[in-house]
Amino acid sequence: MRMIIWSLFALVMLLWTGTALVAVHFVDWTVQTFGNTLPTAQELGAVAEAIPLPAWLAVWVDPAWAQIFQAGFGNFIEVVSQSAPFLASAINWLSPLIWVIWGLGALVLLIVASLGHWLLGTLKKPA
Repeated sequence: MRMIIWSLFALVMLLWTGTALVAVHFVDWTVQTFGNTLPTAQELGAVAEAIPLPAWLAVWVDPAWAQIFQAGFGNFIEVVSQSAPFLASAINWLSPLIWVIWGLGALVLLIVASLGHWLLGTLKKPA
C-alpha cells in the first residue's frame, strides 16, 4: 500500500512539474515575442493576431483553428487593454511566481503522501 501512495505521489508530482514547465515556457515565449514591454493598448489586438504559431505547436494544431483562436484572442486582448501597463511589469516576475506556486504545491503533495505513509504505519495488522 505504501508503494501505491509513493507511486501516486511521483505521478502527481510529474504532472505538477510538467504543468509548471509548460507555464514557464509559455511566459518565456511571450517575453521573447513581445520583448520586455508590451505594445500600446491600441496595438495589442493586432499584435496578438499576428503572433506566429510556434513550430512545435504547428504539428499538433490545425492552422485554421489557430487563426480562429488568434482572432478571438486578439479581440479579448483589445477588451482588457486597460491592464497593459500592469501586464508589462508583471511579466518580469511571473516565472519566479510560477516556481513559488510549484514549490508550495510540491510541499503540500509531499505532506499528504507522508501523512498517508505514517497513517498506514499506525494501522494494526490483523492477527
